[in-house]
Amino acid sequence: MQAAKKRFWWTAAGVVLLAFVTAVAFSAYLRPEMLVSFGDILSFCAALIK
Repeated sequence: MQAAKKRFWWTAAGVVLLAFVTAVAFSAYLRPEMLVSFGDILSFCAALIK
């Protein structure tokens, strides 16, 4: 049971890291005026998760 719990948290941490890296890479290619909208969308999604 303990090993499964540890594996779950490592997987969750990997998914969060992948999502963060993807968001950074995606936002790097956006124009500056679109960056604000993208930030608002990320803030909204983060608020939904909480």
